[in-house]
Amino acid sequence: MRKYLYLLSMLLLSLSASAQDQSLSRLNQGQADMLETGMLVLGGWAILNILFSSFKLTKATRSRKYFYQMNVYWNIVNLLIASYALYVILSKDNATLSLATSLQLHDSFKKLLYLSIGLDTGFILLGAYLKERSGVAMNAEKLQGWGQSVMLQAVFLLLLDVVLVVLLENYADPLFRMVQ
Repeated sequence: MRKYLYLLSMLLLSLSASAQDQSLSRLNQGQADMLETGMLVLGGWAILNILFSSFKLTKATRSRKYFYQMNVYWNIVNLLIASYALYVILSKDNATLSLATSLQLHDSFKKLLYLSIGLDTGFILLGAYLKERSGVAMNAEKLQGWGQSVMLQAVFLLLLDVVLVVLLENYADPLFRMVQ
């Protein structure tokens, strides 16, 4: 009888661990899908901005020329960031990640997004400073165009990062509930 109870308890434990693995795998995949979508949005924004601003740059004059110029520069960087992030996200096999690794990745993603929110806020302030400085500077049109572009791009990134953080926070509770 003890053998049967032991076998039954081992079977239940293995089923429980298997269910947790499947649940963890689903959480990891959901988190990866959400981050992948965020990076696709960033990449799409970057490509559209590069194409549109490149076209407008050929006809723009004065401060608008510098606005479109900065949009192109800024979004080349955005495209590189989105491409690298997609590579990192897609190169992970979410089904094989342990709980510890999943928690570590979740924490890393959150820290990176919170850092990005701080940088976005700083860039908004930098854009406002450039616009303000354009009133008294020798190269006023350049500063005004760059300031407007930096503010536009930083506001978009701030919105994207806040949305990603809020969505990422939805995965924190289920992940931490798995820790026993």
